[in-house]
Amino acid sequence: MKDATTVVCVCAGTLFEAKGSVIRQAGWRAVLGEPEETADDENNSLPEIRQGETLPILQSEILEKQTKPKPLHTEASLLSAMESAGREVEDEAEREAMKESGIGTPATRAAIIETLFTRDYIRRERKSLIPTGKGLAVHETVKDKRIANVALTGSWEKTLAQIEKGETAPDTFRRAIEIFTRQITTELLDATLTPSFGGGQGEVFGGGQGEASGGGRGEASCPKCKTAQVRFYPKVVKCSNPDCGLTVFRNRSEKELSDRQITELLSKGKTAVISGFKSKVGKVFAAALKFDENWQLAFDFPEKDKGKGKK
Repeated sequence: MKDATTVVCVCAGTLFEAKGSVIRQAGWRAVLGEPEETADDENNSLPEIRQGETLPILQSEILEKQTKPKPLHTEASLLSAMESAGREVEDEAEREAMKESGIGTPATRAAIIETLFTRDYIRRERKSLIPTGKGLAVHETVKDKRIANVALTGSWEKTLAQIEKGETAPDTFRRAIEIFTRQITTELLDATLTPSFGGGQGEVFGGGQGEASGGGRGEASCPKCKTAQVRFYPKVVKCSNPDCGLTVFRNRSEKELSDRQITELLSKGKTAVISGFKSKVGKVFAAALKFDENWQLAFDFPEKDKGKGKK
């Protein structure tokens, strides 16, 4: 028998977390002499610690790392995420109610994803699922609305379980659904889909004919179609004209492109030399980015590197 433990310490206002396990009784492993099997992040055998105890600092070290965006969903990973959506619900009772359900049912989840394709909310790019401009716009509009609250499914499952046990009257649930339907309908009818999304998540780049100002997102038309606007999203920057198709993914060779760098690319057709790209074999290199003849992103290496490549 063992206790899985998470210890949270506070140092200079910063939280530090350590996970481990404390063996209370070895049981059959002690008889057979077998070692304890633990997950990698719980391999530490933590000492006895009391709440409020002050611990000495033995060593400190600053590590410089880059955060990476979550990988794009595949159809398989999206199905899995829908199945386990209850893990994101904070209320314990609702989370338990969703434990066996998630979003949809095993019979309907594939149909839900297919509807996303049919309505042009997502598209396939090899194995990855890429949100379209239309899909991102819908998400931006409803993400804070009650209809998009995953806890709703948990609440309904909890109530249905109570009806099954005779603890809640079916008519009460039906009336609650009617009220909820009127509320979300009114909420959606009052929602406004604007061409520019605030907070840096879907801001418009463009709308004019001049070059972008040096400070960040200025005004310029899409460099490819020359007519539509370019919108900035968390993982991609793309033209709002679906027939144009200009798309720039923020992550390039494990380097996250900034708004300023993308703005420079869109307005000038080429960026300054950017450091921090990483090759497939893990070698770090620097290069500028530019559009090729097919409006795909390509590397443009400094002259000294081109010379080295010719040798």
